[in-house]
Order: sequence, then structure tokens, then C-alpha cells
Amino acid sequence: MVKCAFQTAVRKWVRIFKGEDPRERILRDRKRSGRPLSASVTAHQEKVDCMIRANRRVKQKEIANAIGISKEQVHHIVTTVLGYRKDFAGWVPRQLTVEMKAQRKDMCTQLLERYNAEGEAFLQRILTGDESWVNHFDPECKAQLMEYRHKTSPRKFKVVASARKVLFNVFWDMEGVVHMEFLEQGQTVNSERFISTLRALKLRLRRVWRDKDSILQHDNARLHTSRQTQDALSQLELTTLPHPAYSPDLAPSDYYLFPQLRKYLKGHHYDNDEEVIADVRKWCHGQSSEFFAEGVRQLVKRWRLCVDCDGRDKRTMRPPQRYRTEEDIVDSSDSYETKSESLADESSTPTPDAHSPTINFWTSTQTPTPCSFSS
Repeated sequence: MVKCAFQTAVRKWVRIFKGEDPRERILRDRKRSGRPLSASVTAHQEKVDCMIRANRRVKQKEIANAIGISKEQVHHIVTTVLGYRKDFAGWVPRQLTVEMKAQRKDMCTQLLERYNAEGEAFLQRILTGDESWVNHFDPECKAQLMEYRHKTSPRKFKVVASARKVLFNVFWDMEGVVHMEFLEQGQTVNSERFISTLRALKLRLRRVWRDKDSILQHDNARLHTSRQTQDALSQLELTTLPHPAYSPDLAPSDYYLFPQLRKYLKGHHYDNDEEVIADVRKWCHGQSSEFFAEGVRQLVKRWRLCVDCDGRDKRTMRPPQRYRTEEDIVDSSDSYETKSESLADESSTPTPDAHSPTINFWTSTQTPTPCSFSS
């Protein structure tokens, strides 16, 4: 009769055979080789890479079904191995050309050189101005509408801005608002109307002894660059700073003053133009000089950023919040550019610009490899 050894004795023999001390107690499992990796092999990586380059909007589920591996492994190959990320770009009204980017870089370089030579005194001379529409009612943004609610609470419906609005024209510097005007109902936004505003601005500058050293800074809207406006600027002896086309990111009113004003006006209801004008005047005169000085000082940072980005607008290269950080900036085909900044010269109703389509695709920072593999 054959007797079988106990299981503990067999385990003891195995440990002795491996050269281990059988008296040592092992409380944790030892590492094992595990199942060999088969989904991340080079052949699968090449297939995934070629499928993405053939269709930038392909889904990971479609790749997994086509190759025959799990969706989790596809996600690992796409994001970790190949370095792809999903990019989304919304509607954009303007695509900057190579010449526009070179112009932006050259002008910002000149302005930086002037700032380095003159210092803070150069910024104190800048008098910036622009126009913007102010609605009688502008709905609050999602962040402002957040509140504690129950599941049974009634849902809120979407609200749109009012059709009634007033055109607000303002000129300001590091000390505060120098001159502001509001377009009367029935008038149009054209060069003649803007020239009358410039004459009123000149009289205001003379009263505050600023008519000799101020430098006017505004964008390249049609009423700002027309021949009539340029002749009027020469007659009024108003010098201007160079401003590249389609660059609201370099205009203090567009990137600083107007967004702050709109944030304050959101959710307010006004019955007529007089109430809108009174509230806008109250807000502008209620801001401190440091508030306006901060908006002008940001120009230096934006000039340097434009030069470092070779004339591109960095806002068009910002990463999605879910997928990448500020260091992983990718400029995919340079097609995400800034908004248009033109006002109709002969009509107060702005005309829509040509928009490029919304896109959602994979982009990569790695150098692409040839798509040669056998299926």
C-alpha cells in the first residue's frame, strides 16, 4: 500500500528545491510573471496608429472591434504609447494666415522694445478704447446659475439675451475712464460718427492736460482704419499704436474691461436705455485706478506671449480640461484662431462672419511612423 505525502511536506520540498529556507514564513504572495502581454505589441500599435491617421474621428470601440483587442488596451495604446489625445475646437470666425502671424510677432516685438526702453512711463501714455453692445438683459452664465436643489425641483429653461441693446464706446487709461459715449437710437456706426467721438475725446484730453503725450490704442475695425478716420487723427494730432489685424487678445478693452462689465451686467433687467447707461456709468466710475492699471499692464505679458508663440493666439492652443495640461500644447493645423473684431462701417447691425466647422479629432505630439504592416 502506497502512502501519499502531505501537502505541507510537498511545499516544504519545493522551497528546499528552489534554495529557500523552509522555516521562513511568507505572509504575502510572491510576484509572478502573469499573463504575457499581447495587446500592446508593435503590430497592434501600428494598426491603431494607421486607423487614427486615416480617420481622426474614429472611436476607440471601433478600433477595438476591428483589431480584436479590448477597449482598455486600445485606450492604453492610444494615450500612453502613441501619445494621442482627443482635441475639440468650437466655431471660430477667423483663421490667421502666415503673414498675419508674422505681423503679430513683429508688432509685439517692436512694442516690447519700446517698453524695455521707456518702462512704466510708456504704459501710462497708452489710451485704449473700443465699442461694445450692452443688452437690456443678458442671462447669467452656468456658473452663476448654480444652486442647491432637490431632484423634484422644477427645471430652469434656457433664456436668451434681449434684442434691445445700446452701443457703448469708451476710452480709458491706467488711471481710469477718460471718455465714454453711448450711441443714440436711430444712428449708425460709421466713420463720421467715430470722428465726432474723437473730437470729443480730444477736448477731454485738453481739459486734463493729456493731449500731447497720450498714445491712442484701438483695434483694426473698419471705422478705425478708414481713410476719413486716419485724416481726422492727423488733424487732431493723435498718435496711435500699431495693432495687428484680428487680435482681440492684444486689445485691453476686449480681453479685460468688457468681460468684467458683462459679468457685472449678467442677470440685470433694464426697462429702457437710460437705465442701462446709468448702470454702466456707475460701474465704470466705481472701479479703482488699480483696476484699470492692471488691464494695461497685462499688455506686456501678452506681447511676450505672442512673440514666444510666433504670432499665434495661445487661447486657440489651450488644452481640453479632461485630457492635457498647459505644457502639452498642440497647434493642430493652426486652424483655431481668434474672433473677428470688425464693426460694420455703414450699419449698426453687425454682419456675421464666415465660420469654420466644429471639429473633434485625435492629435499627437510624436513623430508619425510609416503605415506599413501586413494584416
